[in-house]
Formats: sequence, C-alpha cells, structure tokens
Amino acid sequence: MRITKFSSGAIRDSQEGKEDYIETISWTALKRYAQYMTEKKKKYGSGNFKKGIPIGSYEKSLLRHIQIYLENKYEGGTKEKDQDHLSAIVFNALGIIHEEERIKK
Repeated sequence: MRITKFSSGAIRDSQEGKEDYIETISWTALKRYAQYMTEKKKKYGSGNFKKGIPIGSYEKSLLRHIQIYLENKYEGGTKEKDQDHLSAIVFNALGIIHEEERIKK
C-alpha cells in the first residue's frame, strides 16, 4: 500500500486503485437523476427497486424509453413529452447493473 505525504507532514493512504467519485461523476447529471428519482419515490415508495425487479423488466423499459427519446428528438415525436426519458434510461441501466451485482452475491 502506498502512502501519500502532504506538505503539512500529514500522511494518508494513497488514492491509487480507489474509486474517484469527484472526477468521474457529472454532478449536474446526478442532480437531474436525483430529482427524477425523488419524484418517482412519491409513486413507487422509497427504495422500491431494491426489492428486486427482473432484468427483463428493466430491459423492456430501457428500450421503450430509448425509442421514445429518439423518436421525439429526431422524428418530431410528441410522445410522453412530460417524462424525463434520459433519466428513465439511466434508471433502467443502473437497475440492470444493480440486479447483476445482486445476483453475483
């Protein structure tokens, strides 16, 4: 394990090999996603997805939101314009990851 020494003389474990949550996450995007999830919590309850949703359900929803987003953006569609389809895409992709990791355990 590598040690980092600061100019003050203090030392600390190196950050080498550890996840970087500062430089690798868009806080702007994360805020929008958190707003989406907070709104959905009113409908589905807190942490509902943690109870376990089949991956196939996530996949169907993921593809539906991708299709609607692209149709609205590139073909002048007006389907579910009040929905944040990009956040829904992120939710479903993260849901698949969540389930894959849960299954590994």
